[in-house]
Amino acid sequence: MIKNFFKLIANEFSLMIKGSIFTFVLFCLLMIASSIFSLALRHVTFDIEIPLAFLWIMIFFISLIKVEKVYASDFSEAKLQQYILSPFALEIIIFVKNIMIYLNLLFLFFIFSPVILVILNIKLSYLISINFLLALSLLSIVFISSMTASITISRNNKLSITSVLTLPLFVPILIFSMAITNVIDFDIHKLYLFFLAYFLLNLAFSPLLTSFALKKLSV
Repeated sequence: MIKNFFKLIANEFSLMIKGSIFTFVLFCLLMIASSIFSLALRHVTFDIEIPLAFLWIMIFFISLIKVEKVYASDFSEAKLQQYILSPFALEIIIFVKNIMIYLNLLFLFFIFSPVILVILNIKLSYLISINFLLALSLLSIVFISSMTASITISRNNKLSITSVLTLPLFVPILIFSMAITNVIDFDIHKLYLFFLAYFLLNLAFSPLLTSFALKKLSV
């Protein structure tokens, strides 16, 4: 069983590497969007909250597009049947796949983040805090996106509109991410603890709901 589990991880890692080009393209588009955003507001004076909110919203859309792309490819009808017949529960496969997507997005963000912060006129002194905060929040974003993607790619198109019900789950992430700009008056350790707790909350039901959506809505 352990040997098969390592094979599963190796297979998902291989799929992650193959999908890195698409992720790279998404982050290139993020840099272009950030440049347009900065140029459009170059004569306007604003606090860090605005570019930071823009960055988090763009990361949300990048994650959603990436997860949906992976799920549409890896959970096609034929491949889904293979996953169901595998020795592991579909929830475990979804967990491993989401972690690989998370690592893929996080690695490329770490590479692009210094340039993105410069483009958005965010002080590089925030680099480590933003990277660490995004590393925590991205966990929840990916697992929430998996629920959205599993409904969106379903063959039952009438139910695809229900995927918008998952969008409010992103709101706490955006709100608490803005607190990083006021770390003097806000206990930063409690902020990190919130994102960790929020991820554990999503981890408790995201694989189950994603698995249910894939098996029930794709038939």
